[in-house]
Amino acid sequence: MNKRERFKKALQQPWAAMTFAACAAVVLFLFLSNLRMIGRGIGDLIGFVKPVLIGLIIAYVTDPLVVFFEQKVFRKVRQDTVRRGLGVLLTFFSIVLFIVLILVALIPQLISSVRLFISNLDSYSSAFSGLMQQLNDWASSHNVDISQYTSVGTNAVQLITSRLPKSVDGILNTTITYGKNVFDGVIAVIIAIYFLMDKVRIRKGAHRLWKAIVSDSGYQKSNHFLGRCNEIMIRFILCDLLDGFIIGIANAAFMLVVGYPYIPLISVVVGITNLAPTFGPILGAVIGAGILVLINPWYALVFLIFTIALQTVDGYVIKPKLFGNTLGVPSIGILISIIVFGRMFGAVGVLLSIPFAAIIDYIYKDGILPKLEARRTKRDQEKKERAEVSARERQKGQTERSGKD
Repeated sequence: MNKRERFKKALQQPWAAMTFAACAAVVLFLFLSNLRMIGRGIGDLIGFVKPVLIGLIIAYVTDPLVVFFEQKVFRKVRQDTVRRGLGVLLTFFSIVLFIVLILVALIPQLISSVRLFISNLDSYSSAFSGLMQQLNDWASSHNVDISQYTSVGTNAVQLITSRLPKSVDGILNTTITYGKNVFDGVIAVIIAIYFLMDKVRIRKGAHRLWKAIVSDSGYQKSNHFLGRCNEIMIRFILCDLLDGFIIGIANAAFMLVVGYPYIPLISVVVGITNLAPTFGPILGAVIGAGILVLINPWYALVFLIFTIALQTVDGYVIKPKLFGNTLGVPSIGILISIIVFGRMFGAVGVLLSIPFAAIIDYIYKDGILPKLEARRTKRDQEKKERAEVSARERQKGQTERSGKD
């Protein structure tokens, strides 16, 4: 008897299961006891490979644009490597050009808006204090005492207005310390370029390795599953960016028509926060209204009403048209996904909660549910066959008894 057979025989002993359960319990206890240390270690590991992960994400997001340029703009180029390189070059050139145009158009207006906002902080504070006083007088005329609440709001605004101008220089100085993050970003872009250039080779190597590990049926199923997940993620990213752009433009157009100030500042905030599902538009509305209420409370009220109407149109008209039937996830599923993934992965989890929910829904509907239904059908079929066999045996027994009689 060789070692392998002796090991299999030992595993069949009663004490083997108890030993395995005890070891599993000890490992689970150690894992839970050192959960914070393990999380810190995972965080440090992610910090080490952060540029690689960011580069991989950039390559994944920009790959559809590279493929578009390859197939549409440089389709007449015969050499694959040259065509791929030109597609990558044109992709990053287009992205950089777009960012530069946006910054050139927005930065002067944003700077002037912020300067105007800071220079008028005293008048905003006076207007807010006057509003609080009017609210307090109105409440007093109706025998309601809210002085403690209005005084808290007034003191908070005065504290902010006194400290914010002094903190601007500190904020600007603090941004200088983020040089490491900028360096990591540059490294991530370079890594993304290498990923995109070697995409074909990397995919061939990954397919070859995976095909050597799993069976042919498993390879086909995994390819189908990953292709579906990729379709969901790409469609979500593109549609979400387009949706945020549309909402930002609509907000800017509304503020331009009604003559509100801080159009670039508030519109950029609204467009960016709209990328986050459910809670993002609420945050954008609160920030915009918080800025406008210091100028004129009626501005903030009209802005909130418009934002509610715009988000209603966005939720029931724009997003369904953009996303189509690709992300047909129930609302409760999206809400649960936002809460769970937001607590697990923070802001990134909130941003990716909808595609996560769509992937989970796809796994359930196309993976788990068909298997459960097939298993149920098989059990019913086996039950039916056993009933038929039992009925034939009873009929055969009755025939034999009647023949003996």
